[in-house]
Formats: sequence, structure tokens, C-alpha cells
Amino acid sequence: MSRQWEGLAASRLCNASDPTLLTWKQLKRSWGPTGYFCCNFMFSYGLKPYNLEDIDEAVAISRGLKEMDDGEGREDSEEVLTSDAMSGLPEVGMWIKYTIMDRELRCKVVSHESMDSCKDEGEYFEWVLGLNGYVDDHQFTVEYDDGDDDTLDGSFLKEINWSYAPAPRKEELEVAVQQRNNQMLGYCCQMCKSTSTKMLRCKACKKVHYCDPACQRKDWPTHQTACVKEKVVLQPNPRYPLANVQRKLAKSQKKMQKNYNSAVIDGLNGNFKIKINGKWVRNPKATDLETSSRYELIHNSKGKVVHFKQRALVTGPHANGEPTSCDLLMTMELCLEDDSFNEGGLHYLVGWDDGTFWGMVLNFNMFGTVAPFNTACHCKFPKMPPKYKEMRKKWDKMFSRAKACSTDVQCMFANTTTGCHSFGLQGEAGCRFKHDIAVKKVKK
Repeated sequence: MSRQWEGLAASRLCNASDPTLLTWKQLKRSWGPTGYFCCNFMFSYGLKPYNLEDIDEAVAISRGLKEMDDGEGREDSEEVLTSDAMSGLPEVGMWIKYTIMDRELRCKVVSHESMDSCKDEGEYFEWVLGLNGYVDDHQFTVEYDDGDDDTLDGSFLKEINWSYAPAPRKEELEVAVQQRNNQMLGYCCQMCKSTSTKMLRCKACKKVHYCDPACQRKDWPTHQTACVKEKVVLQPNPRYPLANVQRKLAKSQKKMQKNYNSAVIDGLNGNFKIKINGKWVRNPKATDLETSSRYELIHNSKGKVVHFKQRALVTGPHANGEPTSCDLLMTMELCLEDDSFNEGGLHYLVGWDDGTFWGMVLNFNMFGTVAPFNTACHCKFPKMPPKYKEMRKKWDKMFSRAKACSTDVQCMFANTTTGCHSFGLQGEAGCRFKHDIAVKKVKK
């Protein structure tokens, strides 16, 4: 989960196109280790990397520190590197190991680079951030035994208790890669909880995995009662009509959903424009926008400008030339799996986070899905994780239904404690949207 948090925070904090932010190099020097420096930056200010509001606050803090840095008016000076600067650092081509949070990590040092930062800059950030010890500018590219790669800075390596390690055998590397792939896909043996082998899926229910037939047989007495195929069907909510309807509340609910539904209709029909490079572009493609850049949007039914940041599609170096939505899928997993979204649907999404909604609209209009996915990105997914596939399928269905019929959208109040008070009212006062509940049924 730490790597997922880092990816979500990094998409906002490490935007090379935004000169108002601290650079990734400045963040890494002061908040290493490299693999988690964005998370560490946020944790140091009591912020959570999986909370979008906290990420916004972290961006504001980064801008404030950057402004203080620029205000000093310091000139760069080149540090002369000596052999002493390399003391305590590993050699290129060697395997090393170190422990983080009781987990031993092994990696091969692939290359070394000496950065051009000046000592003055390092000392200045120590003063601003209250850190002790000079941060050096050595950068080491490493490749872990599970296939992941990363960059570690010299200051981090000098602080941890690393040591040289023998090169892993081919079999050990294969196990490490398999464990990583299983963890990314959410696979483990239902019986022994192992992740070290290629998993076999139960052919009957297709929901659980096992190391081998032996583990499956041992688990059968426990699993057999749950070994069924299920499907989700929508049924009318039996709580309606409500016993006591409040007309004033019904009117306000009706007005709110009308506004949100207009955004859904305009979005799915391309009736909106976005200001790109100073020019208003009507119904642009998702790839016309740059990842992590801020935009202004106006849709036909609402003249008010909507400000949002493009987080729904990654098109930069991380994507390796193939647009993907790994950041959006992580956001969906961490935020949109809340009951409020599952029950409130599209209208709730527009009201809670219109930026995420418009990013999903752009993807859906261009790719036919709210979250295009490929395995070429730097995340190195072996394939699309089942949990991501299930989330995407659910939201794709919501968007498809709304595009086919503007009223085939779940009422955002239907499954709340308050309930929908305009349900069943006559004429314009009545709610036009769906009041369904999702029920799991066994497939025959």
C-alpha cells in the first residue's frame, strides 16, 4: 500500500512542469528514502497521502517552501566531489541489503550519478526544515530482486545500516518476482496464505486462489459453502415510498440533483469546453490535457467555471508512451469504494469531486472506459488487478447507462438515512431517477 500512496502523492507533488513546487530532487534529499519521499513529506506535516484534501494542502506547503527558497536569491555553486564523498556508499554492480520497517530489501546497484546541486542549497534546506547533517548529492539507480527499480540518494544510504549481499540465485529472483506479482494482483493461497508460487484459481467460484491442488483439497471443507458464482442485480428499494415526506426537503433534493444531472448529460454528450494553453477547446480529447496540470472547464448548462486538475490519465514518461489511469484507479480504490459513492453513484461523484468526475468523463468519451489501463507503465503490473477490473466495470456501467438515458442514474439520496423525499410525488416535484438496491444472487 505504501507504493500506492507514493504514486498518488507523487502525481501531485512531483510535477516537473510546475515551477512553483519543490523539485523532486529537493524533496528526495530532505525526505528520503527515495521510494517513499512524497509520503514522508506529507507525514512530516501530519498529512495523509491517501486523502485528496491533505494532498492539496501538501502542494500548498511545497509552494510555500519553494517561494521561500526562491526569495533567498542564492546563486548555485558547484561542489567538488572527492573520494571521501563516496565513503560509506556501495559500488556499482554490487548487491546490497537493508531493512525498512522490519522488512529486508535486496537490490542491485545499477548505476551512480553525482548531482550538480550546490552545498549552499543543501545547508539552506537543513535550516528551513530543521534537519541535521549535510545531504549529499549522490544518486544511485537500483533494481530490486522483485524487478522494481528505484533511485536512492547518498544521504539515505549513509543513514541506513546497509551491507553487501551475495547475488541472488535465479530461483530466488523468480520467487521474488512471483511474490510481487501476486501481491499487486491481490492473490494469496486461501489455505496457507503463501504468495511465492503461481496461483491456481478455483474453477467453480473463480474467487479464491491456491498454491496447488493439495492446498485446495485441505481448504475444501471450509470453502465449499462459499463456493458459488454470484451476480449483482438491481431491485427496487422496499423502503419507498417514505411514510413521512417533507416537501421542503424534497424540493431542495430535487434542485440539487437537477444541477448534478445536467453536468452528467453535458459531459457525456461533449457539451463542454476546457481552456487549454489559453484557448477554449470544445469537447477535447483526454490526451489533449497534460497530467497533473490545472484547467478551467465550462459546461453548457452551467456558466460557472469549474476548476480541476487532470489526474485521471497519465501520459508522461511514467506511462511509457501508452496512456493509462493507474493513478485514477488508486484513487478509486482508496476513495470511491466508500458506501456513499457505491450508493450515491454519478450524482454524488459530481457533488463530492467534480475534478475526478470530469477526468473520468474525458476518458470515457475517448476510450469508452473511465480508466484505460496498460501494463507498459512504470508500475509494472503483470496484468490488470481483479479489484481494479471490478471497479472499472462498475463505473463504466454507470456511465453507459447515463449516456443511453439521462434518467437511468441512481438517486443520490435513495439509500441515505434521510432518504429521497421527492420519490412518488406527482409531476415536476417527483424524482426521476432510480431508487434501486444492489442484491447478490447465486448464478444457476
